[in-house]
Amino acid sequence: MHMGPRKVIWIAGASGRVGQAVERLLDHGDYVIITTDTELDVTDHEAVLQYVAVNRPNIVINCAAMTDEAACEAHPVEAYRVNAMGARNLAAAAWSVGASIVQLTCDDVFADQGGERNEFDATPPRESVCAKSKIAGENFVRELNPKHVIVRSDWIYGAEPGYWLDSLLMAARTGAPFAVTTDQLASPTSVTTLAACIVALIESEEYGLFHAADRGVTSRYDFAREVLRLAGLSESCLVPESDPAAARTVRLANLMLTMTGIFTMPAWQDDLRTYLAAQDLLVR
Repeated sequence: MHMGPRKVIWIAGASGRVGQAVERLLDHGDYVIITTDTELDVTDHEAVLQYVAVNRPNIVINCAAMTDEAACEAHPVEAYRVNAMGARNLAAAAWSVGASIVQLTCDDVFADQGGERNEFDATPPRESVCAKSKIAGENFVRELNPKHVIVRSDWIYGAEPGYWLDSLLMAARTGAPFAVTTDQLASPTSVTTLAACIVALIESEEYGLFHAADRGVTSRYDFAREVLRLAGLSESCLVPESDPAAARTVRLANLMLTMTGIFTMPAWQDDLRTYLAAQDLLVR
């Protein structure tokens, strides 16, 4: 039985798949969970300040982001407004009421394609608006709220309609061609595992920067092949594509998680099998 007042957690950008997954995993008996999405503009500094003043959260989770690379390049001002200024507003507002902030970011903060990159490596971002706006958001959070948890992840997948995994499965079922790159490599991580890691970090009351990527690296093409194999579907729909200009390999090392023992990220193959089974997508 819970004793004492429950902590208030505000999830901004809660209608996204990560926000929804975190909300599902949080213990609603231990926390009062409040959520916002488009009805509260995180780029509006005064609106954010007023919201925290009224609701007095103990923890703010920032799931609001502009992540589409093409959209960020086409609308750079908006990308910086959401990814940088939004993070700034939430971090400062959280600190004004003594709350901590969990900031979600990604592997785009690393420009090079070398070996593993841990939380202590320098982060010259990729030459893209999305990457630069994300690192700007990280920097604002560090500067404005010492009670911060910054979580960098890799390829995040989920079976929600309209996302990559759902589109892949639909193509395999219908026989429609599905183009997949062969020269982009990283660590695919299920949205459920990322959410579980975020919840573990919140409950640990640790602060700082944490990488949260599944162990192991694969290409998008080989990942798609494994998805279809586990789902019992033909891979004949796959159309391999290669673009040397867009080739990229990212390996996030979860050094801080390892040192603190807060959470163990699984191998990407095990995570995929577990996720597909939970979604009733694993072939029997």
